[in-house]
Amino acid sequence: MRKTDTYKVLLCTLYISVFGVIAEASPRIPQKSNFYIDLNTLPVYVHPGFSLDLTKTAPDRQDPSWHIFEPTAEGPRIIRFLEIPELPKRSFLSFKTYKPAEYTFIVPFDLDLSRLDKIIPGIHLAALGDNWEIYLNGTRIRSEMHLDNSGNIISHRSYRDVYFPINPVLFVQGQNILAFRVIGEPNNPPVGFFFSQPYVLTDYAVLENFNNDVWSFALCAIYVFIGFYHLVLYLFRRQDRYNLFYGLFSMVLGLYLAARLHSAYLIVPDSEYLLRIEFASLYMVMPLVSAFIEVLSINKTRWGTRIMAIYNILLSAFTLFTPLPFVHDILRIWQISALGMALYIFVYAVLWDFISTGYRRWKRNAASQGKHGFIGQLGHDLVHTPLGNILIGAGFLFFTAIFDILDSIIFLKDIVLSRYGLFVFTIGSALILANRYGFLFKQLNYANANLENRLNELNAAKATAERNERKYRSLFNGTNDPIVLLDKEFRFKECNTAAIDYFNLEGIDLSYISEKTPKLYDKLYEDQREHISLAERFAEIAERLLHSSQPIEVQAQLRSPLGDFKSCTLRMESIKTPEGIEILLRVIPDNRDDLAQAFIEGREHFEIENTLSAADDISRHVCANLSKYMPQEDANFAMVCVREIIINAIEHGNLEITFDEKSKAQRERRYFEFLQERKDNPAYKDRRVQVEYSITPQRALFRITDEGKGFNHKKFLEQVANPNPEILEHGRGLFMTLAAFDRVVYNDKGNQVTLEKRFNSAAKS
Repeated sequence: MRKTDTYKVLLCTLYISVFGVIAEASPRIPQKSNFYIDLNTLPVYVHPGFSLDLTKTAPDRQDPSWHIFEPTAEGPRIIRFLEIPELPKRSFLSFKTYKPAEYTFIVPFDLDLSRLDKIIPGIHLAALGDNWEIYLNGTRIRSEMHLDNSGNIISHRSYRDVYFPINPVLFVQGQNILAFRVIGEPNNPPVGFFFSQPYVLTDYAVLENFNNDVWSFALCAIYVFIGFYHLVLYLFRRQDRYNLFYGLFSMVLGLYLAARLHSAYLIVPDSEYLLRIEFASLYMVMPLVSAFIEVLSINKTRWGTRIMAIYNILLSAFTLFTPLPFVHDILRIWQISALGMALYIFVYAVLWDFISTGYRRWKRNAASQGKHGFIGQLGHDLVHTPLGNILIGAGFLFFTAIFDILDSIIFLKDIVLSRYGLFVFTIGSALILANRYGFLFKQLNYANANLENRLNELNAAKATAERNERKYRSLFNGTNDPIVLLDKEFRFKECNTAAIDYFNLEGIDLSYISEKTPKLYDKLYEDQREHISLAERFAEIAERLLHSSQPIEVQAQLRSPLGDFKSCTLRMESIKTPEGIEILLRVIPDNRDDLAQAFIEGREHFEIENTLSAADDISRHVCANLSKYMPQEDANFAMVCVREIIINAIEHGNLEITFDEKSKAQRERRYFEFLQERKDNPAYKDRRVQVEYSITPQRALFRITDEGKGFNHKKFLEQVANPNPEILEHGRGLFMTLAAFDRVVYNDKGNQVTLEKRFNSAAKS
């Protein structure tokens, strides 16, 4: 990748991240439902202790035992144990801890039950801890209490983004009482509502969408993967120490962000462990970033970075092994010192190195080139040097980190804009590192891979050509059956000797394709009684061949120069070529055997799947002996009608495809994909079509039964006398059947039809 390409990708990443920051800067759940209650706009009543009676009635504002936290002018607010005046306070950096206290938080709200119509209500809380239960009108709807017999907490549950559905029958018309039983150490900051927003009741579907952290989880996985990749690179090339620091930084960053995800509680339910992991990994981000930048630019770490690393390692160690209130004191120390560390990294390790390096380059090149002033030189270096590219990502990371430090101390909105700055910095750095590998090494790998691919392609092409040649020669020269190669429009391209004689192609030049080249269906007999032309029929076959690798067999009649016809079976198979598809056609003449000549009568029953190929095969089979008692042309027409009825049973019966759905799919040229989708639908895939036939010298009976809902056949048959255009458009197959058979009878439901054809004395014997 060229350096200019790296710069463009980095800018694109920065652009996307800026918009992500803007979108995330206001963590407000959108109001997409009539049911939307912002709890931050309501007063919160806090009472020491807990009893079930407190959860059922609204507090008395005159009762001095209640602490009232009114809505703020800004909207968001924080209500923790730290804000309750009578609870004991500890001094800063004290190891002293207190027995868990218990309080009840009450939020009354009014509700019109009609607003819950057709939705599943849900609740979202930005944060709630430590151990807690939630009640609605006296009924407990969620509990995260984990206490021993002495009332001490044995597993912590200070969770971010608590959300879940609520049974709508628990709400009442008018005033409702939402109550929270909260137990926690009085001086532990994440006890109570420890983030400012959002706290809402609304449609649970909206809450699910708002809390979807798939993207955040994918981002963590990307960071860990990139980090692991660069650690492997370092193991193979120890002199590139920037790979070591970058790999550790990326993996620690992924761990930090993963510990903040709501889904992390599903893996580690105890929030204490996640909090310690989160803080310890956070402290190690800055020294690793500083080490990476300095090793990348000057190939060593300065004393400032080493002191920073020792300092943050000590903070991480205290974080892992001290009481939770003390852990938050350590966090406050880090938040204050983080500003100084960020200034050191950005101003000294990045900006100063960039400016000083650019100045030396400008002084060195000014005498010989004189193209750029000093500012122009810096602009050029910003685009074309690794340190300049690092400056872009580090600048964005610096400003988002400053905002997060201020947010964690003052605003407490938990927006974490630095996740976007880190994303820009991490991905940009990965691109820069990728760019540092030598051009020759990349070209060599590319050449080797390209050569290997070309050899594989040549070997595969050779094997395919040899296989196709053997198949071609065996098909064309090893049989007396007519074999033809057709293009996708069924024009003749190549034939064996038997095909030239069979289709009367003597004297026709097939060496190139033109508009005069005959098509297959030009050589076939077309029964004018059929509702679909041969061209339309073969267009349908072409679509089926395009979407299936299975051969298709079609019964046809070949026209002879004398005007009569001879029956045959056309077996067609699609062949993939660089130009598209070709069609390999094998003609199986209808040479009636002794059994067919000796046929007197027969009866069979079949059960078939919902495929057009099955409809083709079964209709040809059950009508194969009709020509014993009727002219061949009439027998072929009867077979077409039976096929139409079977297809109707599949499409409109078992698969319940309406005429409008079929017409729309055909207009969009995706009917066979639509048919396959319907076949795979669990509601229809196990349905079958029953086909029965009975042929005697007096008559032929065919009975087709589907497992669908049936249709109003009486109304349809009443319209036969005066058909309208819509009936003619969609019911031509049934009209043909009424004309071909002497009796057509439906059962009451309309999912079974019986066809009868009586043979007269003039029938073929």
